[in-house]
Amino acid sequence: MPYMHLVAGSNPAGPTMLVVLAGGPSAEREVSFWSAKTICDSLTKLGEKFIIVDPAQTDWLQQVKAIKPRSVLIALHGPFGEDGQLQKILEKEGIVFSGSDSRVSALAINKEKAKKLVGEWGIVTPKNYRKGNHLPYPVVVKPLTNGSSFGVTIVRNRTAFSPALAEASKFGQTIIEEYINGTELTCGVIDVFGKIQALPLVEIRPNRQLFDFAAKYDAESGCQEICPAPIDGVLTENIQEQSIKIYKSLGCRQYARVDWIVRNSTPYFLEINTLPGLTKNSLIVKELRAAGITMELFVEHLLVTAK
Repeated sequence: MPYMHLVAGSNPAGPTMLVVLAGGPSAEREVSFWSAKTICDSLTKLGEKFIIVDPAQTDWLQQVKAIKPRSVLIALHGPFGEDGQLQKILEKEGIVFSGSDSRVSALAINKEKAKKLVGEWGIVTPKNYRKGNHLPYPVVVKPLTNGSSFGVTIVRNRTAFSPALAEASKFGQTIIEEYINGTELTCGVIDVFGKIQALPLVEIRPNRQLFDFAAKYDAESGCQEICPAPIDGVLTENIQEQSIKIYKSLGCRQYARVDWIVRNSTPYFLEINTLPGLTKNSLIVKELRAAGITMELFVEHLLVTAK
């Protein structure tokens, strides 16, 4: 397992030690290790002592409790990482950790519940559809609670629907959404410097039909991720303001990333990620850089503001 023995300093445990949780049982396990490397590189530069623990191991909690860390940095993505299950365990044990709490995490990862709530706040979202013979193709079929675009398909006709549904179902429950053909944008929101602030937007221009796993993490895919996004200033401010509203209304902590698609100058909320990737190619990392915030400074303030 990558980085499992990556430890700064010699003290094996104690109040100065940190734990980085990485790996986990979800389909995003590999991405989690990439995020962990970015975090660990920053901790090393900061001179912090840390140990990596993998929640895919049955005794992960016993390991963390034995270390008695001053804080746990969560570098996990997807189920049992971003869905509140792990956070609930840490809360019960009174362990300080990075990111949003269990309630917010469980709500945000559920695309249907999050969209319903956001819609009630007056923010536009794609329509949801029920499975049937009269879907208004094209539609998007995706897992209800997964990330990294695993199992997501744009379905353009009835023949392609069943295979797409079967693929999404590999990751649990599914959701069927209106397909919005427009400009893909994302907005990071952070509150580790004493105030909630929206980061510069990224415009995503995938050189394929879908901004899928390869487009996100494969440098050879040719996907363009432009930051700051070259869009109208009024639209930029609108999306940033709505992203902050969603972040505050949900009760997110420390950082999150809100995904949008714009059609005819109208931004549609797609989803919010409460533990977005922190890999070298991740969108929020590019946004931090565009805002003049180094990863070392960001990670340092994650430690200061963790609860």
